[in-house]
This record gives sequence, C-alpha cells and structure tokens, in this order.
Amino acid sequence: MDPARVSLPAVFRASCRRPPLPASMSRTVPHGFRWFAASAMACFLGVASLYSAGTGPKPRILTTITPIFSWASAVAGTNAIVENLLPADVGPHAFQLRPSDLRRIRQADLIVANGLGLEDWLDKAIGSNRGRSKAPRVLRVTEGWNLQLIHRLPILEIDPAAKPTDGHHHHDDDDSTPNPHVWLDPWFARHAVSNLVAAFRAIDPANADSYQARADAYQSRLASLDRDLRESIDRFPSKSIVTYHDAFPYFARRYGLDLVGVVEEVPSVEPSPRYLASLSKVIRARGVRVIFTEPQFDPRLVRQLSKDLGVAFAELDVLETGPLAPSFYEDGMRRNLGTLRAMLAK
Repeated sequence: MDPARVSLPAVFRASCRRPPLPASMSRTVPHGFRWFAASAMACFLGVASLYSAGTGPKPRILTTITPIFSWASAVAGTNAIVENLLPADVGPHAFQLRPSDLRRIRQADLIVANGLGLEDWLDKAIGSNRGRSKAPRVLRVTEGWNLQLIHRLPILEIDPAAKPTDGHHHHDDDDSTPNPHVWLDPWFARHAVSNLVAAFRAIDPANADSYQARADAYQSRLASLDRDLRESIDRFPSKSIVTYHDAFPYFARRYGLDLVGVVEEVPSVEPSPRYLASLSKVIRARGVRVIFTEPQFDPRLVRQLSKDLGVAFAELDVLETGPLAPSFYEDGMRRNLGTLRAMLAK
C-alpha cells in the first residue's frame, strides 16, 4: 500500500504532529529520520489508545415517542446516540412524516417503536426506503408482551356518527386494533426496558455490560415507582374516574381504578351531544368525582362538562409529548400520582 494514499481521520492527524525529541536522539539520529520515527510512534500510540477506549462510531438509536426515548436514553447512557423522531410537542396521533424524517430513518442503526398500530406512518416510511438503502432494524417494544391487550372500554359504545376526519388511522376505529397506550403501565415499561437492553447488547456487544448495568438500575427505579403507585392508590376511598380520551385503561387495570368512560371517544373528533348526554348519565350514576383532561388537548370541553355536572376536573398526562430526558417517564408518572392523590385521596 502506498503510504501517501492513506488518509487518517482528523483526530489521528492531529495526534501525528511533529513531537519534541529527547536530547540524546537529536544528537545521534539524522533529522528527517528522527521526525519520522517519533511521529510514527506517536501515531501508533494515539490510534491504539483511541481503539482501546472504544471511540469508534456510536450506534444511532431513533425512537418514535417520548416515553420510549426516556427508557432508551436511560439505558444507552453515553454509549449510544439516542434521538426521537417526533418533536417534543407533537404526539403520534397528529404526526406527519417529512423528507428530513425519512433521512433520519435511513441513517439509524436501530429504530425503536411502540407498535400496536400507534405508528402506522413508520411502516410506510420503511416501505418507501426499501431498495434505496439497507433496511433499518426495527424493535417494537410491545413484542413479547403477553398480558391481555385492551380493545375497548365496556361502559359506553362509541357514537356511530363519530368518525375520524384527520385522515389518520386511530386505535378506536375497530375492535380488532388494541389500545396502544401500554406505556402508562410501569410493568409494561419494565418489559420494554428488557427488550431495549437486549437489542442494544446485540448491536453494540462491546458495551453490553454498561447497557445491562444501566438497565438493571432503571428496572429498580421502575419497581419502586410501581410500588409507590400501588400503595397510594390502594388507599383511595374513591376510584372512579373519567379521562379525556381512551389512554389510561392499562394504568387503571394495573392499579384497580374504575375507568368509567372517556370524553372524546375518537381522538381529535369532538364528541356528539348524544354521546356527552350518555356519558353524563354514567358519571352521575357512578358517583364520579373528577374528570381528567390531558395537556395535549384543549381543556375547555372538560371544564364545561365538570361545571355542568358539579364535579372537579384536573390534568393527567398521557406522556405522549414532553421534554426529551431520561427522567421524563418517572417524573411524569409521579406527577400523575400526585394529581390522583390530590383528587381521589380525600
């Protein structure tokens, strides 16, 4: 190989600048050879130290929604680059792919999605890339989740007149599509983290132990979160709730809450007067004390409904949007616990 044709990365070139020589060498070795020998040694030591430190390209992980970003970044630490496809203030129901998103999908080493129909646009994006580049690896964190999936609330039937008008598929459209909001069950979060660490270890075995150590620590925090939720909610004298949309059935099932109904039976479709009248009857009959809105939706309808019925209203976060941080999931779930405690524990 012609040494003149070898191009070193910039970090290597920087380490190969002419080094100072010991005085003994400068007196006995010709100048040109002295510089070459010392430079070669410096380059060798620099390259060896870089590889031994594992400074090669880090795996690029692309998550779809904020809770998954939170889990993935907590497990990845500094060993991988984790980015979220959706902007922090855009939920999966309203998201529309842009050309820049397709580029990010092509560049990812691993795409981590929820599944259960939440990201139908992802399948289309991967299909559009087929044949243009290597197919990205995709992990759906719901894979292997064996507990019964929930398809529909049993209390109220959806008004047949209510149909989505935004052109997107919704999990409420038919009985065959399960509710995708499994991340609000901390037991599911633990399952998702197990899937994540297995995938990270597979694509980056050199850092397998680091991923596993962080996953184990995070699993312990999730177990503590689950314990705090259960111990608090078990003591609530009132457990009947109404939420803004059908996002909390897994959470309610896990902790024994009575999820009486939802205000907006199809996301982004305003409920009909007939549906609201039926919901109001159920709220009165069940003695519901609070209706919960969500930060991702306009609260005016819930505010008016609570006023008409003489019940309280408060905000529960479905965690579909929010700051992209490793602590986001735990912080959001504990905020929700504080809200539930304030509204139901008295």
